[in-house]
Amino acid sequence: MEAPVLPRPADITPELRRFLDARFFSQADLAAAADVEAEIRGRYAELEALVSDLSVRLAAAAAAYSSSCSAAGTALSNVRGCLASLNASTSAPGVTEEVEVGSEEMLFEQLSSLAKEVAKVELVRDYAETALKLDSFVGDVEDAVSSSVTGKLKSRAESSLKTYHVPIGYLKTIEDILTSVTKTRPQWTRLISAVDHRVDRSLALLRPQAIVDHRALLASLGWPPSFSGTNFSSINSGKPSEIVNPLFSMKGDLKSKYSESFLSLCSLQELQKRRKARQLQGHILNNQLRQPLWVIEELVNPIAAAAQRHFSKWVEKPEFVFALAYKITRDFVDSMDEILQPLVDKANLVGYSCREEWISGMVITLSTYLAKEIFPKHIELLQEISSADASSKQSQARVSWLNLIDLMISFDKQTQALISSSGLLLPVKDDDNWQRISVLSVFCDRPDWLEIWAEIERQDTHDKLRLSMENEKNWNTRFQGTMLEYGSDDYKSPAITGVIQKGLSLLIDRARPIPNIALRAEFINISTSPLISEFLGWMLRRCQEAEGLTALADDNALLKVSQSINAARYLESTLTEWCDDVFFLQMENIDGRSECIFQVEINRLKDFRVQWTEKISTVILRDFDARSRDYLKNKRQWQEKSEGLALSRAFVECLDYMQGRIAKLEDGLNVLDFVTVWRTVASGVDQLLFSGIFTGSTKFSNGGVERLHGDLSILFAAFSAWCLRPEGFFPRLSEGLKLLDVDEQQLRDGTFTDNNRLREYGIRRLTAAEVEKIIKNRIYES
Repeated sequence: MEAPVLPRPADITPELRRFLDARFFSQADLAAAADVEAEIRGRYAELEALVSDLSVRLAAAAAAYSSSCSAAGTALSNVRGCLASLNASTSAPGVTEEVEVGSEEMLFEQLSSLAKEVAKVELVRDYAETALKLDSFVGDVEDAVSSSVTGKLKSRAESSLKTYHVPIGYLKTIEDILTSVTKTRPQWTRLISAVDHRVDRSLALLRPQAIVDHRALLASLGWPPSFSGTNFSSINSGKPSEIVNPLFSMKGDLKSKYSESFLSLCSLQELQKRRKARQLQGHILNNQLRQPLWVIEELVNPIAAAAQRHFSKWVEKPEFVFALAYKITRDFVDSMDEILQPLVDKANLVGYSCREEWISGMVITLSTYLAKEIFPKHIELLQEISSADASSKQSQARVSWLNLIDLMISFDKQTQALISSSGLLLPVKDDDNWQRISVLSVFCDRPDWLEIWAEIERQDTHDKLRLSMENEKNWNTRFQGTMLEYGSDDYKSPAITGVIQKGLSLLIDRARPIPNIALRAEFINISTSPLISEFLGWMLRRCQEAEGLTALADDNALLKVSQSINAARYLESTLTEWCDDVFFLQMENIDGRSECIFQVEINRLKDFRVQWTEKISTVILRDFDARSRDYLKNKRQWQEKSEGLALSRAFVECLDYMQGRIAKLEDGLNVLDFVTVWRTVASGVDQLLFSGIFTGSTKFSNGGVERLHGDLSILFAAFSAWCLRPEGFFPRLSEGLKLLDVDEQQLRDGTFTDNNRLREYGIRRLTAAEVEKIIKNRIYES
């Protein structure tokens, strides 16, 4: 018997070679050749059975189509018979007029039913043709997929790559038909579902096999490259990279094979994107259709696995981890633009940038490693501190944590610079897109870690600010802030407010890179709110100390309270200004919040400021009341004739004291709160003097009226330093004095008995009873 001829080595495909190598490691394995043959024959029998099953299904489909055609033919025959009968009834000779009328009525009745029958037949025919067409294409896909899978042992790799274009072409045609059916015949849901089910089964075989072939090509290219000998000192220098890029070195047939495989995967992903868009039509998609680029994932995954072997050596040196991750990202990013992006564009994958996808893949790789290896160790270090030197260890743990955050923020800045350096505009910073290119997205999955970070930042900032708040010099030295809404003076706030503002700004800057609005708001709330409350507590204690020592009767005590009021005013204004920034406006619509994130703190600062400005006004009025008591008790002075200058010495002394206190406040208090204080004092003095002078049974002679004119002119002059028309801030005193100046003849005419006449005369704040009492107490001398 003639010995079988062995195939030439050149005719053995790589798949067959791998199949044989997996089963014959040594010469001793040749004894199992019969088992291998039985395995191959078993696979062949399975494939034969699959082909037989496909033949049976094709015959069934043909029979169904034949049955549909037969039913359609019968229906058309019935229509044709009805039309013939209709024609005969309308054209028969000798019919009477009554018969013609009846025939017309029957014709109109039959037309509607005939139209419905024709429409049904047309629909059945359309359905049958579409179903048969789809069945034919799906069968072609299943055959092509089967041949591409089973042909691995018989054909070369390059021919297997080309076979993917055939089923992908069929799949695109099927998707075009299904898209058209979805728009024109949405009621054919069962047909669409059946086809989708069969296509899904084919894709479940096709995509994994395409990925396996693509990975084999990458391995033959030498991907991933070796990192041995990488020089990290060249990261920030202008030296060329030491990592060889296989994408630049591939040439000829190998480059052609890789391009074909790349396009096949891209075409599959574009097809998958179209199918998902059709299946989810009518639903809120957002970014549900967005998937990482498969071909870039196949580049990232092996290089990430290789890089993590180096990462594991540097758990205690995270700066090396970030350095290597950035170097890999930077050194391969140019090849994404020059080699791969044209292929993606050729595959019509709209909205994908290879540069951005590559950077995103490396960022996700680093984030995953940080979440699994780095952060858990820092958490354990923070939680296990319980020994005698816990304070120093905890301080070291916090420093290590903050150093890690610094590295993450720096890495994000570098990678985002890589995206924008090519002229590619950064997308709008919505949460989903931003998280893909930020390693800080690790906190999006672990908000409890974000709380730890915010608390560490708060504690670190608090330790620095506490020393500044304890330094009395920072309270006595003014901080030159921004200008007020009007006037030329500044806030007159102490220097400590500048320190507090800087500390809060640094915390807010730490929150800016967080790629989630809700988490940014939470970070700012956790880190800044306690510091503002602490500062408010310091201001309150200082005011209470000043009040407890001298009841605010001393100028130094007033100055101490003024400093706290100025600080509260400046911080309140700063927070309000921040709230108008877009960064904070974005946070107003989360968690049902409709106000600024700092609104609670702003309200507390405002309440504190209002409370203590009212206390200052009350203290000044209380002192004025005590000093003017004898002046108000002297009722006889209003009936005496004045000799010389008509002034009351006691009243002048009261005004001198009050003017001095207010002048001191003008030097120490900010303009806005100072205006509030002196207006409140003016209103209180107006009520106090009016009640003491006019509400009793005091009689006023001409000399008394002249004296009162002199006293009130001094009062108005005292307040003229802070307003142009001081009389307007003492309305009751001004109107009372105006009534005392009324002529006796006017009283007899009844001018001041009518309320309308009173308003015409300028009396608006006094009641009719008060007007009557003042007029009755006026004594006119002949």
